Amino acid sequence: MRLLKSSDEGNRILRGSFYVNMFAAIVSSLTTSIGSLIDGVIIGQFLGVNSMAAFGLATPVLLVFAIFGAVVASGARNRFTRLVGKGDMNGARAVFTLSMILTVGMSTFMMLIVFIFSTPICHMLGATGHAAHLMEKTRNYLLGISIGLPAMNAARVLAVYMSIDNDRRLPVMAAMVLTIVDIALDVLFAINGMDTFAMGLATSLSHYAALFVLLTHFNRKDRLLRLYKGRLQWKSAWNMLVKGLPMGVGRVANTARSIILNRILAITASACCIAAYSVHRQADSLLNPFVFGMMDVVIMLSGILVGEENRPMLKRLTKDYMAAIATLILGISILFWFLSPLFSSFFFRDDPEAYADGIRAARAYALGMPFYTVCRSYEGYMQGRGKTKAALWIAFLSDGGYLVLAAFLFLPVLHADAVWYAFPISQIFTLLTIAIMIIWQNRKAGVHPRNFWDWMLALPQDFDVPKEDRIDRTISSLEEIVDLSQTAWHFCDDHGCDEKRKYAISVAVEELATLTILSNFQEGRRNTIDMRILKKGDEYILRIRDDCRIFDPVKQLELYNGNVPLDHIGLQIAFQSAKDVQYTTILKLNNLVLRV
Repeated sequence: MRLLKSSDEGNRILRGSFYVNMFAAIVSSLTTSIGSLIDGVIIGQFLGVNSMAAFGLATPVLLVFAIFGAVVASGARNRFTRLVGKGDMNGARAVFTLSMILTVGMSTFMMLIVFIFSTPICHMLGATGHAAHLMEKTRNYLLGISIGLPAMNAARVLAVYMSIDNDRRLPVMAAMVLTIVDIALDVLFAINGMDTFAMGLATSLSHYAALFVLLTHFNRKDRLLRLYKGRLQWKSAWNMLVKGLPMGVGRVANTARSIILNRILAITASACCIAAYSVHRQADSLLNPFVFGMMDVVIMLSGILVGEENRPMLKRLTKDYMAAIATLILGISILFWFLSPLFSSFFFRDDPEAYADGIRAARAYALGMPFYTVCRSYEGYMQGRGKTKAALWIAFLSDGGYLVLAAFLFLPVLHADAVWYAFPISQIFTLLTIAIMIIWQNRKAGVHPRNFWDWMLALPQDFDVPKEDRIDRTISSLEEIVDLSQTAWHFCDDHGCDEKRKYAISVAVEELATLTILSNFQEGRRNTIDMRILKKGDEYILRIRDDCRIFDPVKQLELYNGNVPLDHIGLQIAFQSAKDVQYTTILKLNNLVLRV
């Protein structure tokens, strides 16, 4: 049976992990946007156009409310996954502990700021001029929803960690609980004649319910996440915030552009147009979890692969997320285009003008969504690489800079419609900027890419070892193990390896692959093992990854307390010959690294 190389089959584990974790990240992102969406529907159906317009004015600031969770989750996840990729578990747990303290502390501070300065904030949001009569409703909604800020942000950060810690079930359950509680409370408050404050309060309470569900993760004994009991390096908090800045800049730019555009509409258009723009924002609430879910998993996986310096898998990841955009995201956009009349009807029952404006606003979002996803996914790759400045520019231009510019440019021609059609136009501008950025990075690194995917990665020449200094193989049967063991022997021989290390590497390949197949392969599933052997300097590195049951061979060997059975003697010899042996389980994948 032939060995599988770096083909589509050989990268099955990465592709499977990408799609499974993408859907988990989408559900996780829904926990921060679904409350706003539900509020919009209930307000539109029960409370009328003025309440819907007030809700539209308040909606942009919700992105600022969630900014701390977004920034900390992005920066902490990037650092956390890279530390896990390097095998530094204490460092990773310290990052987790610090991120939770920062998130809750900053969110509580923001909640107090909103309570003290709610009236000036509403003026800034656009409750002035023709929209001055919306002040009270806008302020009430703002106060109600700000009560949930600590829970909203803590749940956002925790949900990101859940998928890393092999728990994809809880974010789904948390999203379901949030939805049920929010709908129930919104309807209860609405039919009892309560106004926008009650709608915001219902969303706040639903976030606390979702947070409670997520906290049950810590009842598991096999959890990777634990609070770090050592001394926290508070200096690293700054680094964490800097790494998460692209997400924060994107949200601030998004908020600023919405405030500017709302004020334009408040001066030049009617309350119907302001309400219609809130439909555009609600389309964003419904669909951006798909965008940011994909972005989140790109950040996670690229961070791990950059930590491993694994060029082939980074190329595979790029192909996977581009394929997902061309199929899943494009399909969702087309479907949403045709369903826009139905979507607009959720918010407007008795106002034909607002209903028609809402359809155009929703369709404008559908037009821009595929381009937006490409921009933000590439931003995620830049974050995974640690290219914070590049990611910052993409976030700012995609979510604010180009969008406001496009709205002003087309306002004389399209009038109020320029506000929502600026979205697809701005994403095309951002894509052109990204292309220029990639060309500049390749030239700066002195790299001449051989194909489109290498061009997109824009990696320096010294990233990863040369092809002749590595072996990348995927195996799925016992018959392939002997062949791979012999290939490893000849690889070491060709690189002048001494007999002891050559024997240890060859035995480790054979023993670990055999143990995984016999002990961990699950009947009815197509399990595989990815093996990577590197010659890096004077060191040989063996990386083994599989998608089987969670299984730690290091602990398995320790259980024998020195009385190792004969069929595990080879494994003991391999471990004793290694300078370092590290096992981690992350994203429901077993990862073992031996340095010989």
